[in-house]
Amino acid sequence: MKVLTRAIVATCLAFGAGAAAHAASDASIAAFEQGQQAAWNAHDANAYAAAFAPDADVVTSLGWHWAGRDVVARNMGDGFRLIYARSVFRVTDIDVRTLSPDLTLVRITWSLSGARTPDGAASIGEQQGIETQLVQGRGEHRMILSQQDTILTSQPASAPQTTATQASATQAPAPAATSFPTTPPPVRRCIVARANGDCLVYGKPKPVR
Repeated sequence: MKVLTRAIVATCLAFGAGAAAHAASDASIAAFEQGQQAAWNAHDANAYAAAFAPDADVVTSLGWHWAGRDVVARNMGDGFRLIYARSVFRVTDIDVRTLSPDLTLVRITWSLSGARTPDGAASIGEQQGIETQLVQGRGEHRMILSQQDTILTSQPASAPQTTATQASATQAPAPAATSFPTTPPPVRRCIVARANGDCLVYGKPKPVR
């Protein structure tokens, strides 16, 4: 009986220690993400990029691929000068999944307001998104190995019903069949986009090789 009692007590202590460690991990991740929010709202590109590993892999909400902390710092610096100078970034929810003692999968939802077109003439509007991070480290010593953002868009309203006659009258004629060109056209890079995906500003076309 004493052996069984000791086993139960040991199990309870281990479970309690595990729950406490998990809670501490969640709290430190929350503090980490709040630090990223503060760096963004201070429009401090170096402070924001400092949370990334030197060889971090980042895919932005516009589909841009950034390789390394230095690239993150440089591009965020440009963004804070041109587009996000008055922006406010808010972390609205954090979900944490511990993969190992030193590796954590973090998913946050966020909102962004105050972003403007590069000439400052128009507001891009409020955006909401989801960010997924692979974070390495423990406690206060953490860094982002990989990060990917996705902008959330609202569902479009249902289109009104049309009759077959109306549909045939408004339907555009089918394009003539064409062969694919041997040299693909250059890809237009979107620099600034609205939350619904519409591009506001295009960058210099990039040839497809």
